Amino acid sequence: MKNKIVKKIIYIFAVIVQILLITSAFVLNSLTDTKAGVMHHVYYKRYEYEQGIYSQSNLTIQSIVAVAICILLAFLLFLAIKKGKDKFHIIQIALGLISGILVYFVINNSVFIDMLAYPYFIMAFEIVLGIQVVIIIISRLVK
Repeated sequence: MKNKIVKKIIYIFAVIVQILLITSAFVLNSLTDTKAGVMHHVYYKRYEYEQGIYSQSNLTIQSIVAVAICILLAFLLFLAIKKGKDKFHIIQIALGLISGILVYFVINNSVFIDMLAYPYFIMAFEIVLGIQVVIIIISRLVK
């Protein structure tokens, strides 16, 4: 009983962190329109990130990894449904699949590319995907 409550608390915390990450990226982007200091900082950081971790070649690699994760999660979702796993596990895999698709969409869609906070969107969605993968692994290992 105590172990079940701890798992629920950890899961709720993870969901809150995921929601806050995505929300903060959108808030940061809206602040770039109204606050000059924020706009200058985000512009400078975007330039730095584009020279490093978010260079065009690295974004291509990240897109390929996102697609590979999506394929793996789609396969796991198929197996989970086929084997009749519990609904929580199936929903978590589906959310992971959606997160992977969103990562690919954020990296490659011009709507996000044109936003000044583009690197922050990529960070937020990749971290959300990472958290979701950890949730899937933990929900599979801990029963």
